[in-house]
Amino acid sequence: MHSESDNTSGAKVRLKRWWLPVVILSVAGAAAAALIATKAKPKPVAMAERAWLVSTTKANPSRYAPSLTLYGRIESLWSSELTAGVAADVLEVPVVEGELVAKGTILVRLDDRDERLELAQREAELKQAIARIETEKTRHQANMEALPREKSLLNLTRSEVIRLQDLVKKKVGAQSALDTSRQALDRQAIALSLRQQAVDDHPARMAEAEAERERAEALRDQARLDLERCEVRAPFNGRIARVLVSPGRRARVGDPLVSMYDTDELLVRAQLPSRHMPAIRAAMGAGATLVAAGSIDGVPIRAQLRSLAGEAASGTGGVDGLFRVVAGGEQVNQGRFVRLELALPAQDGLIALPHESIYGTDRIYLVDEQNRMRAWQVARVGEVRLEGGRVRVLISAPDLPADARVVTTQLPNALDGLLVRETGAADAK
Repeated sequence: MHSESDNTSGAKVRLKRWWLPVVILSVAGAAAAALIATKAKPKPVAMAERAWLVSTTKANPSRYAPSLTLYGRIESLWSSELTAGVAADVLEVPVVEGELVAKGTILVRLDDRDERLELAQREAELKQAIARIETEKTRHQANMEALPREKSLLNLTRSEVIRLQDLVKKKVGAQSALDTSRQALDRQAIALSLRQQAVDDHPARMAEAEAERERAEALRDQARLDLERCEVRAPFNGRIARVLVSPGRRARVGDPLVSMYDTDELLVRAQLPSRHMPAIRAAMGAGATLVAAGSIDGVPIRAQLRSLAGEAASGTGGVDGLFRVVAGGEQVNQGRFVRLELALPAQDGLIALPHESIYGTDRIYLVDEQNRMRAWQVARVGEVRLEGGRVRVLISAPDLPADARVVTTQLPNALDGLLVRETGAADAK
């Protein structure tokens, strides 16, 4: 009996251990399902479009004188490398690099002793040629005076021959006397012929003597020129760029001595953008004086547009303008770079905007009635400096709506139709 009771009790315990976890899991699942079923559902969130904060200004067309910012290089219209005209030793170099010199200033002095001796010889040859001319003139004068006498003697001798011939025929004269007279006649005829030839040849001998004199004068002038070349002088007012020789050196003909450039003919070569060329050409055609101003090391520079370059380099965005420096050129050096502001003729209907209003090179954004940005193509014509030193970009947009609001904030994600919110109007001036 005791054994059966123990077995029954053990079975009940085992059965209890089996179904108890199942009951617990079932209850927990039911509770979780009830919680999920009764959970509150959140309301969907509506996403609002973001409005970007921008500042704007009204577009007010007015009359402005545009200016262009140019970057140019100082160069001279005349730049020379002076060379030796004669072969000689260098005696003196009284100038140094960078020195300002006036026209005619001695830059290099060469040994001139050989040239002085050459000049003395040429002057002596000229005197000799002049003396030959005077001798020829005197000789011709004597020939002209002797020619009638020679003719008279010929006539007398001929008469003597005729008289002796009559005497011989009459047997009262000697044949030897006749022969002697005939010889005298022939000699006189020869003498007259030579005298006449001397007279006839006078123009040729004078031409030869004159040619000799001219040749001697040319050689004398050449010697003088060589002597002058022993002093190398500045051909214009300028600045010494380089000194290429020193005292004691032997200079040959053509050896470079000094390099200099003309400070009275300084130019600024600056590129003029292609988009501004129509206005610039129109101003030049109308005879307007286009003036550019800038400074180098604090030295004010003023230059006037002289002409446009004869050719444009490939790959450039404009044409080089040659500006003649009219003020400050004596204090600047060739090769320096300078920033210039070129003033263009005033135009009506231009709009002054801050630089931040320009996107790219020719686009602005307007704010429409729905506060959305709208792209607008414009023509950029230059800049203007207003009171207080503020710089504004000048644009031309003839078809821009009246009282248009222009965005003056530079947005990196600007695009057509972007929603914006204005913070206030910026001052267009």
